[in-house]
Amino acid sequence: MFRYSFLLALLVFISSCAVQKSRIFKIPRGTEYVFDTLSPETNKEYKIAVGDKIGFSVLTNNGETMFIRQTSGSNSGEYGKGEITVKQDSTAYLPLIGNIHLVGFTITEAEEIFKSEFSKFINDPYVKLSVSNARIVLFKGIGSTASIIPLPNNKTTILEVIAMSGGIPERGDAKTIKLVRKENGIRKIYLIDLSTIDKIENGDMLVQSNDYIYIESNVNYIQEFTKEFQQVLTPISVIVTSITLYKTFIK
Repeated sequence: MFRYSFLLALLVFISSCAVQKSRIFKIPRGTEYVFDTLSPETNKEYKIAVGDKIGFSVLTNNGETMFIRQTSGSNSGEYGKGEITVKQDSTAYLPLIGNIHLVGFTITEAEEIFKSEFSKFINDPYVKLSVSNARIVLFKGIGSTASIIPLPNNKTTILEVIAMSGGIPERGDAKTIKLVRKENGIRKIYLIDLSTIDKIENGDMLVQSNDYIYIESNVNYIQEFTKEFQQVLTPISVIVTSITLYKTFIK
């Protein structure tokens, strides 16, 4: 009997080592991991990348009227409004203008490029651009809880993103929020602490399209142990019951 009890305890211990298997972005044990440092440079404006969809509107006379291309009869077509996609060669095609190199420029810089190009055809062009498919991916600790959040503007903060997702979950750790961002081909990971009022400036960090945000969860060891214990206990109970029935019938 002692042997069976020891085996049961051993299986439960092994299973408990797998607590919160759904957690992601873990820091390997025994490593002296150093997160990237938050700085004013971190809050720089987003730069256009391949695959971005750029919504644009172009007006003449410094914003007074839409730039319209007149065609035959009563029909007309708009040159000055629409959406373009940045191609793999870093350019986007715009009717009348042709291919424009956009990758690596901020929205503000790209607006100036558009103005320069359109000034060849119209007076005092006014240009407004936006990345229409800008979004971030937010994970809330538990592996099955994730969401893709569209960014409403180029100045969206991490606090605004968390608020749009419904806030930090009940078991979420406001002290351990990881932001993963790829810059110049290098993956950077920032640690954000929002647990106390004096850390609120961390929440002002601007998010960028394609950022990953992970809110660490606090482990409820009793709940996790109970779950794992039940998973191990069920097959053992079946085996013990089968042995008991077998011994009963062979008597």
